[in-house]
Amino acid sequence: MSTPLNKFRQAALGFVLLNAVYLVLAYWKVPSFTLTPLKAAGYLVFIMFFVGILAYFIYRGSRTLVLVLAAIYGGRILFSSYTLIAGIAHPMVPYVLPTTVIIFYCFGRALWSWP
Repeated sequence: MSTPLNKFRQAALGFVLLNAVYLVLAYWKVPSFTLTPLKAAGYLVFIMFFVGILAYFIYRGSRTLVLVLAAIYGGRILFSSYTLIAGIAHPMVPYVLPTTVIIFYCFGRALWSWP
């Protein structure tokens, strides 16, 4: 059985990996970005550095941070679902919504001992 700290560590790993997948999908589905490869790499390094800092605190078991992030991701899921149902969603939403749901699940698993 997983200990509570192991669940936070798994949530941190899932957070980093799924945010990387999210970024790749965002760059792929939003062709309006006129980025050079160098600029794209710079943005990717900056965003992954920020995600890495958050993941470090998640990995260490920061319950408050995970709770705040879970609330943010829960709100994102609700809003994205609403825009999909209303038909006003951005074209990339159907592709990136699953990553958001899985990140929320990782946070819920660490916070509320979901299976």
